[in-house]
Amino acid sequence: MKINQKCINTARVLSAEMINRANSGHTGVALGAAPILYALFKDHYNFYSNKYINRDRFVLSAGHASALYYAYLHMFGFDVSIEDLKNFRKLGSKTPGHPEYGVTDGVETSTGPLGQGVANAVGLAIAQKSLAERFNVQKFNIIDNFTYCFVGDGCLMEGVAQEACSLAGNLKLNKLILLYDCNQITIDGKLNISNSENTKQKFKAMGWNVITVNNGNSYLSITKAIFRAKKSKKKPTIIIFKTQIGYGSVHAGSNLIHGKPLTNEELEMLKQNLEVEGNFKVDEDVKEYCYRAHRRAKVEYFKWEKQVVLYKNTHPDLCQQFFDYFNRSKLNLPKLCKGKFTENMPMREANHIVLNQVAKNLTSFMGGTADVAPSTLAYIDDGGDFSEINYRGRNIHYGVREHAMGAITNGIALYAGASTFCSTFLSFSNYEIPALRMAGLMNLPVMHIFTHDSIIVGEDGPTHQPVEQLTQIRAIPNLTVYRPADTNELMAVYSMAYENKKPCAIVIAKQALPEINSSFEGATCGAYVLVEDDKPDVILFTSGSEVGLALKAKELLNKDNISCVIVSVPSIEVFERQTDKYKKSILKHEINNRFCVEASNDYKWLNVFGGKFFGITKFGASGKGKDVIKYMNFEPKDLVKFIKSNIN
Repeated sequence: MKINQKCINTARVLSAEMINRANSGHTGVALGAAPILYALFKDHYNFYSNKYINRDRFVLSAGHASALYYAYLHMFGFDVSIEDLKNFRKLGSKTPGHPEYGVTDGVETSTGPLGQGVANAVGLAIAQKSLAERFNVQKFNIIDNFTYCFVGDGCLMEGVAQEACSLAGNLKLNKLILLYDCNQITIDGKLNISNSENTKQKFKAMGWNVITVNNGNSYLSITKAIFRAKKSKKKPTIIIFKTQIGYGSVHAGSNLIHGKPLTNEELEMLKQNLEVEGNFKVDEDVKEYCYRAHRRAKVEYFKWEKQVVLYKNTHPDLCQQFFDYFNRSKLNLPKLCKGKFTENMPMREANHIVLNQVAKNLTSFMGGTADVAPSTLAYIDDGGDFSEINYRGRNIHYGVREHAMGAITNGIALYAGASTFCSTFLSFSNYEIPALRMAGLMNLPVMHIFTHDSIIVGEDGPTHQPVEQLTQIRAIPNLTVYRPADTNELMAVYSMAYENKKPCAIVIAKQALPEINSSFEGATCGAYVLVEDDKPDVILFTSGSEVGLALKAKELLNKDNISCVIVSVPSIEVFERQTDKYKKSILKHEINNRFCVEASNDYKWLNVFGGKFFGITKFGASGKGKDVIKYMNFEPKDLVKFIKSNIN
């Protein structure tokens, strides 16, 4: 057996052994796609170190192929041992069921939800183009890496992948290469029971370069196709590899092998068919042959380092900008924004001002909207538009592609820890939930700006009036949700988002909000006492648009000799991180009559603050904002009535 085939078959058997030992996993893709990833790792993938910014990025969008991925990570010199392979899918191992960012050496992003990885790869390719445009000069292409993404039939059926691929074609991201394992099988059976489209023509229509390899089991054909793809000058490339699921096993070509571990007997038959002996064994000649790729990548890295030294000598200012690109200097937003806000300024306009001050302070900051920049005003004024003719642009026009926007934003952040933002209406955050969840899972520094935050949106009606969205996004672990009540709190939440470098959602009112006696410092604690009467009978916890509502209700209550405390809560999550002493000072448990007020149905408030909840529990209606508020019984007098009916 020739050495290349021996390496491929070794990976196949290792994968099958891992899945057999775990009695869980996806054997079919591991056996069928082994030649594709082998050709990539051996001849093309420049992976030397995750600290090497110009390394190639590889995304396993079809994350269920993880056993094969881990086998190759081991064979090609990553920090994945045979013992790690034996611990596949065990609690606490380096080899979880689907690839996890920050857990396994070499893994660039967490994948598993099909299609997400495709959009992440598009984000990685966008980041690469942006940096290359800014810092590459003649003779010095210090940022010229490729982004490779392995996909299956399932990935390309997902809407998020189609959205992302459409945008990638429009942006002409020629350094992006999709490796499509086209085995025409899904869990349910043959692909044509659910999908019979012409993928080749579809991708051509989206502006992609398309290469077809009819024999996806041929290492030479595969590697030649990847070489061709790398030569593309103006288009991203998809290579369609015709493969057989479960190659070499007794279930080859059948949907039964998709997620089926082989029995001990079937595993032995596979080893015989592939002429591989041993148990979790990699022969020395295979180790040595694969390690050549590691040495190749190391040589490329040292070449790059020498190039950077020359670059520094010939272009010192530009080189320093490159080194400083992701640095965060101190940000004093109250000072930067002083005098820029006007009376009765809509919150989305105030957000535009603050966003631009952040952008001036952080040159790597970029992002965009889902075709709503004139409405959300999340736009960097002097940033230019990112496009095929201006990869230096900092504003990305995602089009009406909310799901892809969120996942692409994750990809941009993954490139080198860049801070990035995206924006749409709060009611459309539903489209982004899977990407928001992945941002939380990976703890990425992404900023989601959601405007039009309540039923006061008005005339656009219930389809555009959020009700359950705050509940949904607050339920995502690691995602901090901010809902500021005025410009002072707005600057505070941006300061926190800037310093924390964690995923967050900033929820902004469309309209102007009343001026309140807010506290920047208090807002940075997540919750603080806004106003307090002597010997209060009632305490109200509220956020954003409803702080003004609570203040008006307090005036009415005071007329009836009911004294109040109002606590502004720009972020429940930030408040929960405070010391017990601070939380006790805000919660004031000695006050029995406790009420939470927000234009949502999020009962998380009661878990944190206790009492009764005054919110929105049904869909809104189309009409002027003030009329909708009245129709929904959400005026100050309605809050007062609710409080009086529930007061002890």
